[in-house]
Amino acid sequence: MTRQSRSAGFGLMVMATVLGAAFGQDHTRGSAPTSTPLLDRPDLLLILIDDLGCRDLSGEGHAIHRTPNIDALRAQSVRFTNAGCNGPNCSPSRAAFVTARHGSRTGVHTVGSAERGKASNRRVKPPKNEFRIRDDERTIAETLGSVGYRTGFVGKWHVSDDPTTQGFERNIGGNKAGHPKSYFPPYRNLNLEDGPKGEYLIDRLASETVQMIESFEADAVEDGRPWFVMYAPYAVHTPIQARSEAVAAMKIRHPQMNDRSARYAVMVEATDRAVGTILAAVDLDRTVVCFASDNGGLQPVTDMSPWRGGKGMLYEGGVRTPLFVRVPGVPAGEVETPVQLFDVHPTLVELAGAVMPADRPIDAVSLMPALRGEPLDRGSLFWHFPAYLEGRDAESHDPGRPFRSTPSGAIREGRWKLIEWFEDGDIELFDLESDPGELVDRSETEPELREAMLGRLAAWRLRIGSAMPTPIAVIPDALSLE
Repeated sequence: MTRQSRSAGFGLMVMATVLGAAFGQDHTRGSAPTSTPLLDRPDLLLILIDDLGCRDLSGEGHAIHRTPNIDALRAQSVRFTNAGCNGPNCSPSRAAFVTARHGSRTGVHTVGSAERGKASNRRVKPPKNEFRIRDDERTIAETLGSVGYRTGFVGKWHVSDDPTTQGFERNIGGNKAGHPKSYFPPYRNLNLEDGPKGEYLIDRLASETVQMIESFEADAVEDGRPWFVMYAPYAVHTPIQARSEAVAAMKIRHPQMNDRSARYAVMVEATDRAVGTILAAVDLDRTVVCFASDNGGLQPVTDMSPWRGGKGMLYEGGVRTPLFVRVPGVPAGEVETPVQLFDVHPTLVELAGAVMPADRPIDAVSLMPALRGEPLDRGSLFWHFPAYLEGRDAESHDPGRPFRSTPSGAIREGRWKLIEWFEDGDIELFDLESDPGELVDRSETEPELREAMLGRLAAWRLRIGSAMPTPIAVIPDALSLE
């Protein structure tokens, strides 16, 4: 099929969808146009921002950041208002997304070693953590490539040495690095040539993404092949850097801001500008666009209030993400069913007319029912984080200790969320509807619910083979002297 004929068929389906919506089909609170054909092999653009807090967008309530391009995308999308990432920091979330499998399947539970912080402060021994996904994992790029999609990656990969060994035909800037050495040249990135002095990495990666898409579009004129591009800029991860003139302008707008807050605000707004640049180069009549963050924002650089905590924690501020899915012809609206980021993986695969691999367990659940206006029976959300992350935070489980997080796991079912702490077996139960800040522990007042959810969390860990921390042996003083 040529690009022209594919576009023609695409347009007819979009028209049918729009006509269906015009006859009163609503997409509020999880309903969408029913029995309406979706798109035939659309182009697919995934935008995965790094460390963007769930409240960092003006459309999500931030009082300072101006994000008009992402807000416009949000307004045109199906918004999953209770979306959570699969891990509270970068590589476990990304590894889960590209494989559609939990960290207990891939072995990637955290960034780097799980034994972070001083050994004398740790009370259990975490299991070994895998830094990278294995070569035999099947990624979303491999699945889409198998049905004819061109595949390209731009930005932060962080789950293996090279995305081109795991299904991506082209790669710009992606490798094992978890953050840039600098947002200005020299980048010291073997997968990205340095630009001219003064170039800003956020702008550069947007330009590279546009060029990649335009190249794929030019090739598609000849053979009609659709494309999948994963744009995963290093922003807004540390180092918090921005052009000095933009920072000065931000501080004129908001004189009360300190330098770091102003630099971060500029980074967020530059990321919004980059998204706008990319979207302007895309034919939105035949492109599915997904937008999310890999995990919560870094405190105290940003604030997720009213949600508790930030990056590195299983509290909502650490795992909650904006999640927007824009499908041409599907009306905008909200889906309140709790979902996880890696659910986007089988959703895109289904939209592409492909199928998920049948030779391994897949944990993610397609969001297509919600896009079709059908009930979405997602089931429980699970997290397993058997690792330590150093850093003090007033909103952590134990702010007196030098850890943002200690080994823990969590389950969410509807409005309820339970967190189990592996060092001492402490249990916290929260009602997220009445208590978004996770301040009131209901584990004592709801004992039956606590035990039921705790049992399902334990059964899930057993089913998928989750590695657990082990006690640290304490040598009695009498024996230690021998």
